[in-house]
Amino acid sequence: MYSICKLKFWNIASLLKVSDILYECGKDMAKKFDLHHWDNSRLKSLVIVLWCMLKNNIYLVYNHKIPVATFQTRKVNHSYLFEKLATLPDFAGDGVGTFCLNKIELLGKNEGCQEIICAVLENSEHAKRFYERRGFAVYGTTRTLKYTELKLKKNLEG
Repeated sequence: MYSICKLKFWNIASLLKVSDILYECGKDMAKKFDLHHWDNSRLKSLVIVLWCMLKNNIYLVYNHKIPVATFQTRKVNHSYLFEKLATLPDFAGDGVGTFCLNKIELLGKNEGCQEIICAVLENSEHAKRFYERRGFAVYGTTRTLKYTELKLKKNLEG
């Protein structure tokens, strides 16, 4: 049902789809959960994607050839980091997030990583529950000018 595609830098059409998913997800999170950290303009969402392309692998997730989600990864030492896991609101709750996490875990294992790491906004209760149900645990925090992020990890060994 779902499939993923790793994007190439020159694939502007796919990068625009990623930007659209981040934009739509951000608007939805702000409306449903009062979380405004992803609530950006379309232009800012595109700039974020282009900037992230310089450091991350960006994936587009398809449901029968329709782009419905995205995530980004990179290997740092023995850790596999992922960020910007976002789903179009119409597909939220259909298992695409779990599909993405399973793929991220497999990618991390294939890279020889010992753990996968992400961060969530401290007051993002739905995201914390989502990751904790899938074996992640909080191991620290990061403070920014506007908010605090929880650092989460899941061991891949064993």
